[in-house]
Amino acid sequence: MTARWLQAVIDIPAESFEEASEFWRTVSESSFGAVHPDHDEFVHLIPPAGDMHLELQRIDDGPAGVHLDVLVEDIAESARRAIDLGAQLVAHPGHAVLKTPGGVQFCLVPFGGESERAPTVEDPVPHAVDQICLDVPAEHFDEDVDFWSAFTGWEPNPQVLDEFRSFAQPRLAIRLLVQRLGEGGSAHSHLDLACGDGIAAVIERHLALGATVVEAHQYWTVMTDPTGMTYCLTHRQP
Repeated sequence: MTARWLQAVIDIPAESFEEASEFWRTVSESSFGAVHPDHDEFVHLIPPAGDMHLELQRIDDGPAGVHLDVLVEDIAESARRAIDLGAQLVAHPGHAVLKTPGGVQFCLVPFGGESERAPTVEDPVPHAVDQICLDVPAEHFDEDVDFWSAFTGWEPNPQVLDEFRSFAQPRLAIRLLVQRLGEGGSAHSHLDLACGDGIAAVIERHLALGATVVEAHQYWTVMTDPTGMTYCLTHRQP
């Protein structure tokens, strides 16, 4: 298995960093970790128990977004394997920045023995920031599903809805989901929060913290955080 742990990194423009970081700290019931002296653009979100699975990154330009960190034991070897499977190397500054065949950016970073999932958030009802959705242009959907299955060794789960594919992965803190975009969609990622039957209460809580409802669907509600970054609240059980 190449992937030993998954983390979601929330990329926030510098001018919005304080507001957005406070929002995500609050909704994940985390605390801010120590800032690395050589990389002050990163701030860890430390859960009350278990290992970290969310991180904040201050970016100089570009819109707010999310990217996936795959924690591996050997970055160079894992990068070569990803490239052999069709990924593109973007940069290699100690860690490796790559793009999937469909253009979704992700990073390979060192595995540090992480294994314990954080508890669910209890306010106002049990829910969890527990999934990163990789949004892929339609023409690359099957290619990216095959890439992640081959790279991680996780078999794709049976397809329930045409536009989504998940994987038979271990019980990690973050689940991986690939979504087929509609016509004209560009590759990116977003966070999903599993809320179960308490989604209405979670929506109300997030609205009070400055979030906005964008669209309501049968199984999920599209939101934006106070700085305009898109994420989803789902009816999945946390």
